[in-house]
Amino acid sequence: MKNQYPIGPYKIPGIYNGEIIDQWINDIEDLPYKLNHIVSDIDANTAKKQYREGSWNVNTLIHHMADSHLHGYIRTKLILTENRPNISTFEENEWVKLEDNNNDFNDSIMFLFGLHKRWSSLLKSLTAEQFERTMIHPENSEVALRQMISLYAWHDNHHLKHIKIALGIVEGE
Repeated sequence: MKNQYPIGPYKIPGIYNGEIIDQWINDIEDLPYKLNHIVSDIDANTAKKQYREGSWNVNTLIHHMADSHLHGYIRTKLILTENRPNISTFEENEWVKLEDNNNDFNDSIMFLFGLHKRWSSLLKSLTAEQFERTMIHPENSEVALRQMISLYAWHDNHHLKHIKIALGIVEGE
């Protein structure tokens, strides 16, 4: 399916070091700024554009990012405060059917600014040992915080690219 994974599917990293983890944290920290820059001049009609036929539109993608990253932040705090917490999944395809998905996308952008400020400041304060702490995911078994951070950094860039495709933004613009 064209454009489903425009930056490639997520791959569990083979290498983890401080420099790579710092880059992931920077990706998380920068997401609201990048997202806001991309959509700052669009209207509600433009927010209905899709990156491929049958895909979520820009408005839904932005709300999805807020929903997903709220889970990431909460999972981070659970990992840091509990011993190998069992976390739940969330049915993202059901979440987007809820009424708040009809809100203006700017609601979620404002939410992401606050959420990512808190999340990135927390992540920057952690030790290498804290990034090794784990959670138990019902589908993925034991997952270390460092791996989870890599997934959310990828998730940021994955959906930013979807939004750019939907809006016809060519790289380098």
